Amino acid sequence: MKTKILLFVCLIAGLALLFSGCSENSLIPDTQNDEILKSKKIPTQFSGICTPIDNMGYDIISWYDATDDPRVTGVSYWVFTGIEPIDEVTIELTGTTEIFVGALTVEDVINGNYVGKWEMTWKGYQTYSSPESINFKIVAHGTGTGIEGEVLGLTARWKYTMDFDGTPESGAIYYSKGKISEEL
Repeated sequence: MKTKILLFVCLIAGLALLFSGCSENSLIPDTQNDEILKSKKIPTQFSGICTPIDNMGYDIISWYDATDDPRVTGVSYWVFTGIEPIDEVTIELTGTTEIFVGALTVEDVINGNYVGKWEMTWKGYQTYSSPESINFKIVAHGTGTGIEGEVLGLTARWKYTMDFDGTPESGAIYYSKGKISEEL
């Protein structure tokens, strides 16, 4: 009789352990789900306007990126690494960019007055409305990594768009949008 009671208690204890692993409030850690959560990235959307500051030389242009996220706002240096005609109205553009987070001027960058730094590579297309036209549209996509300060280790994607209709009002302004990803 004692053996039957002992077997019954062991069976109940075994079932309790088995079912406790199935409940949401289990005391046994679920390391597989913890690893999945740790590897997921949380994206944060941003948008803004990028305006020219200074032409620093033949292939370097500085801009000010003003966005609704301070982690991608600051002075940016743009370097063209390739300019290739595709056809009569389209040019492929490639390059690199550094964004100095928190800098307001080129002097801030020179003096180290910034709180973070991004390195970006980008590729885009400049398309004229006709071979004779000065009206064009540029769309460029970039990917970058935070390499210093407050953005160290973050990754981001950008899309820059410029519609230039030849009038001073349209100006050389890029509209930007993108997302920043960070580890959980």
